[in-house]
Amino acid sequence: MKHLSMMNKYVTRSDIDILNTRIEISQKVKYLGRTFADDGSLTEEVARRIRAGWAAFNAIRRELLQSPQKIRIRLLTTTVIPAMTYGCETWTSKEADTKRLQRAVSNMFEIAGCDPPDMEKQVLRRKLKWAGHVSRMKYDRWAKIVSEWDPRGSARPRGRPPKRWADDITDSIKSFIHNEALRGNLGHGRRRIGILEARRAWSTVGRDRVTWRSLVRSIQDGN
Repeated sequence: MKHLSMMNKYVTRSDIDILNTRIEISQKVKYLGRTFADDGSLTEEVARRIRAGWAAFNAIRRELLQSPQKIRIRLLTTTVIPAMTYGCETWTSKEADTKRLQRAVSNMFEIAGCDPPDMEKQVLRRKLKWAGHVSRMKYDRWAKIVSEWDPRGSARPRGRPPKRWADDITDSIKSFIHNEALRGNLGHGRRRIGILEARRAWSTVGRDRVTWRSLVRSIQDGN
Protein backbone atom coordinates (compact mmCIF):
# COMPACT_ATOMS: atom_id res chain seq x y z
CA MET A 1 0.00 0.00 0.00
CA LYS A 2 1.43 3.36 -1.04
CA HIS A 3 1.57 6.06 1.63
CA LEU A 4 1.10 9.62 0.39
CA SER A 5 1.17 13.09 1.89
CA MET A 6 0.15 16.39 0.37
CA MET A 7 1.27 19.90 1.19
CA ASN A 8 0.17 23.25 -0.12
CA LYS A 9 2.44 26.14 -1.05
CA TYR A 10 2.28 27.64 2.44
CA VAL A 11 4.17 24.69 3.94
CA THR A 12 7.93 24.21 3.76
CA ARG A 13 8.34 20.88 2.01
CA SER A 14 10.64 18.27 3.49
CA ASP A 15 11.06 14.51 3.37
CA ILE A 16 8.88 12.49 5.73
CA ASP A 17 10.02 9.11 7.08
CA ILE A 18 7.90 7.01 9.42
CA LEU A 19 9.34 3.72 10.74
CA ASN A 20 11.97 3.77 7.98
CA THR A 21 9.26 4.19 5.35
CA ARG A 22 9.48 7.18 3.03
CA ILE A 23 6.16 9.00 2.66
CA GLU A 24 5.80 10.16 -0.92
CA ILE A 25 4.70 13.75 -1.47
CA SER A 26 1.93 13.98 -4.06
CA GLN A 27 0.27 16.89 -5.84
CA LYS A 28 -3.13 15.24 -5.52
CA VAL A 29 -4.66 12.74 -3.13
CA LYS A 30 -7.94 10.84 -3.27
CA TYR A 31 -9.72 10.75 0.08
CA LEU A 32 -13.29 9.70 0.92
CA GLY A 33 -14.26 9.62 -2.74
CA ARG A 34 -12.84 13.03 -3.61
CA THR A 35 -9.60 14.17 -5.23
CA PHE A 36 -7.77 16.96 -3.38
CA ALA A 37 -5.10 18.99 -5.18
CA ASP A 38 -2.24 20.80 -3.47
CA ASP A 39 -3.15 24.04 -5.24
CA GLY A 40 -6.80 23.81 -4.16
CA SER A 41 -8.10 23.58 -7.73
CA LEU A 42 -11.09 21.43 -8.68
CA THR A 43 -9.89 20.57 -12.19
CA GLU A 44 -9.19 16.92 -11.44
CA GLU A 45 -12.21 16.48 -9.18
CA VAL A 46 -14.64 17.95 -11.73
CA ALA A 47 -13.17 15.65 -14.38
CA ARG A 48 -13.77 12.70 -12.05
CA ARG A 49 -17.35 13.82 -11.40
CA ILE A 50 -18.01 14.03 -15.15
CA ARG A 51 -16.60 10.53 -15.66
CA ALA A 52 -18.78 9.27 -12.82
CA GLY A 53 -21.79 10.92 -14.44
CA TRP A 54 -21.14 9.24 -17.78
CA ALA A 55 -20.63 5.89 -16.03
CA ALA A 56 -24.00 6.26 -14.30
CA PHE A 57 -25.61 7.33 -17.57
CA ASN A 58 -24.21 4.42 -19.57
CA ALA A 59 -25.24 1.95 -16.86
CA ILE A 60 -28.93 2.83 -17.40
CA ARG A 61 -28.74 3.95 -21.02
CA ARG A 62 -30.68 1.06 -22.57
CA GLU A 63 -33.53 1.22 -20.04
CA LEU A 64 -33.44 5.00 -20.12
CA LEU A 65 -34.03 5.36 -23.85
CA GLN A 66 -36.90 2.85 -23.74
CA SER A 67 -38.75 4.67 -20.96
CA PRO A 68 -41.39 7.46 -21.12
CA GLN A 69 -39.95 10.96 -20.77
CA LYS A 70 -41.22 11.40 -17.20
CA ILE A 71 -39.38 8.26 -16.15
CA ARG A 72 -36.25 9.31 -18.09
CA ILE A 73 -36.10 12.60 -16.20
CA ARG A 74 -36.53 10.82 -12.88
CA LEU A 75 -33.82 8.28 -13.70
CA LEU A 76 -31.37 11.00 -14.71
CA THR A 77 -32.00 13.20 -11.68
CA THR A 78 -31.68 10.30 -9.22
CA THR A 79 -28.60 8.62 -10.73
CA VAL A 80 -26.59 10.92 -12.97
CA ILE A 81 -26.95 14.23 -11.09
CA PRO A 82 -25.95 12.78 -7.67
CA ALA A 83 -22.91 11.14 -9.27
CA MET A 84 -21.83 14.47 -10.77
CA THR A 85 -22.43 16.58 -7.67
CA TYR A 86 -21.00 14.24 -5.03
CA GLY A 87 -19.12 16.31 -2.48
CA CYS A 88 -19.91 19.62 -4.19
CA GLU A 89 -21.15 20.99 -0.84
CA THR A 90 -17.51 21.65 0.10
CA TRP A 91 -16.32 22.99 -3.24
CA THR A 92 -14.98 26.48 -3.79
CA SER A 93 -15.86 26.26 -7.44
CA LYS A 94 -15.18 28.61 -10.30
CA GLU A 95 -17.52 29.51 -13.14
CA ALA A 96 -15.43 27.37 -15.51
CA ASP A 97 -15.99 24.31 -13.29
CA THR A 98 -19.75 24.76 -13.35
CA LYS A 99 -19.72 25.23 -17.12
CA ARG A 100 -17.85 21.96 -17.59
CA LEU A 101 -20.48 20.15 -15.53
CA GLN A 102 -23.25 21.89 -17.45
CA ARG A 103 -21.87 20.86 -20.84
CA ALA A 104 -21.62 17.21 -19.80
CA VAL A 105 -25.11 17.16 -18.28
CA SER A 106 -26.58 18.90 -21.32
CA ASN A 107 -25.08 16.25 -23.60
CA MET A 108 -26.55 13.42 -21.54
CA PHE A 109 -29.99 14.97 -21.29
CA GLU A 110 -29.95 15.73 -25.02
CA ILE A 111 -29.29 12.07 -25.79
CA ALA A 112 -32.22 11.19 -23.53
CA GLY A 113 -34.42 13.82 -25.17
CA CYS A 114 -34.92 15.84 -21.97
CA ASP A 115 -34.27 19.43 -20.95
CA PRO A 116 -31.13 19.63 -18.76
CA PRO A 117 -31.20 21.09 -15.25
CA ASP A 118 -29.33 24.24 -14.31
CA MET A 119 -26.13 22.90 -12.75
CA GLU A 120 -25.36 26.25 -11.14
CA LYS A 121 -28.55 25.90 -9.12
CA GLN A 122 -27.97 22.19 -8.49
CA VAL A 123 -24.56 22.91 -6.95
CA LEU A 124 -25.71 26.03 -5.10
CA ARG A 125 -28.69 24.25 -3.55
CA ARG A 126 -26.46 21.50 -2.18
CA LYS A 127 -23.94 24.04 -0.91
CA LEU A 128 -26.64 26.00 0.91
CA LYS A 129 -28.11 22.88 2.50
CA TRP A 130 -24.71 22.08 3.98
CA ALA A 131 -24.04 25.74 4.86
CA GLY A 132 -27.29 25.76 6.86
CA HIS A 133 -26.14 22.72 8.83
CA VAL A 134 -22.75 24.35 9.49
CA SER A 135 -24.29 27.64 10.64
CA ARG A 136 -26.39 25.76 13.23
CA MET A 137 -23.50 23.65 14.55
CA LYS A 138 -21.94 24.26 17.94
CA TYR A 139 -18.64 26.08 17.89
CA ASP A 140 -16.66 23.03 19.00
CA ARG A 141 -17.54 21.07 15.83
CA TRP A 142 -14.68 20.69 13.34
CA ALA A 143 -16.84 21.62 10.35
CA LYS A 144 -17.71 24.87 12.12
CA ILE A 145 -14.12 25.57 13.12
CA VAL A 146 -12.55 25.03 9.70
CA SER A 147 -15.27 27.05 7.94
CA GLU A 148 -14.16 30.13 9.91
CA TRP A 149 -10.44 29.36 10.11
CA ASP A 150 -7.96 31.42 8.12
CA PRO A 151 -4.76 29.34 7.91
CA ARG A 152 -2.78 32.23 6.42
CA GLY A 153 -3.44 34.58 9.31
CA SER A 154 -4.74 38.13 9.08
CA ALA A 155 -2.01 39.49 6.79
CA ARG A 156 -3.13 39.64 3.15
CA PRO A 157 -0.71 37.74 0.89
CA ARG A 158 0.63 39.25 -2.32
CA GLY A 159 -1.78 38.89 -5.22
CA ARG A 160 -5.35 37.66 -5.03
CA PRO A 161 -5.75 35.24 -2.09
CA PRO A 162 -7.45 31.87 -2.63
CA LYS A 163 -11.18 31.93 -2.01
CA ARG A 164 -12.32 30.31 1.22
CA TRP A 165 -15.40 28.08 1.38
CA ALA A 166 -17.33 30.63 3.46
CA ASP A 167 -16.46 33.36 0.94
CA ASP A 168 -17.63 31.11 -1.88
CA ILE A 169 -21.03 30.72 -0.21
CA THR A 170 -21.35 34.51 -0.02
CA ASP A 171 -20.28 34.99 -3.65
CA SER A 172 -22.56 32.17 -4.87
CA ILE A 173 -25.55 33.78 -3.18
CA LYS A 174 -24.76 37.17 -4.73
CA SER A 175 -24.37 35.54 -8.15
CA PHE A 176 -27.71 33.75 -7.76
CA ILE A 177 -29.53 36.99 -6.88
CA HIS A 178 -27.90 38.80 -9.81
CA ASN A 179 -28.78 36.06 -12.30
CA GLU A 180 -32.36 35.79 -11.06
CA ALA A 181 -32.74 39.55 -11.38
CA LEU A 182 -31.56 39.37 -15.01
CA ARG A 183 -34.06 36.58 -15.67
CA GLY A 184 -36.86 38.57 -14.08
CA ASN A 185 -37.52 35.93 -11.44
CA LEU A 186 -37.16 38.06 -8.33
CA GLY A 187 -40.78 39.08 -8.55
CA HIS A 188 -41.75 35.53 -7.56
CA GLY A 189 -41.06 34.50 -4.00
CA ARG A 190 -39.50 37.91 -3.30
CA ARG A 191 -39.83 37.45 0.45
CA ARG A 192 -37.73 34.30 0.31
CA ILE A 193 -35.01 35.63 -1.98
CA GLY A 194 -35.10 38.96 -0.16
CA ILE A 195 -33.64 37.16 2.83
CA LEU A 196 -30.31 37.09 1.03
CA GLU A 197 -30.41 40.75 0.15
CA ALA A 198 -30.36 41.75 3.81
CA ARG A 199 -27.09 42.90 5.33
CA ARG A 200 -27.01 40.00 7.75
CA ALA A 201 -24.35 37.37 7.08
CA TRP A 202 -25.56 34.06 5.63
CA SER A 203 -24.15 32.27 8.68
CA THR A 204 -26.56 34.30 10.83
CA VAL A 205 -29.58 33.78 8.58
CA GLY A 206 -28.80 30.06 8.38
CA ARG A 207 -29.46 29.59 12.09
CA ASP A 208 -33.16 30.00 11.35
CA ARG A 209 -33.95 26.53 10.00
CA VAL A 210 -37.39 27.43 8.59
CA THR A 211 -36.14 30.54 6.81
CA TRP A 212 -33.12 28.75 5.38
CA ARG A 213 -35.18 25.84 4.08
CA SER A 214 -37.51 28.31 2.39
CA LEU A 215 -34.50 29.87 0.72
CA VAL A 216 -33.22 26.51 -0.55
CA ARG A 217 -36.69 25.71 -1.95
CA SER A 218 -36.74 29.01 -3.80
CA ILE A 219 -33.59 27.96 -5.66
CA GLN A 220 -34.98 24.52 -6.34
CA ASP A 221 -38.26 25.90 -7.66
CA GLY A 222 -36.50 28.56 -9.74
CA ASN A 223 -38.47 31.34 -8.04
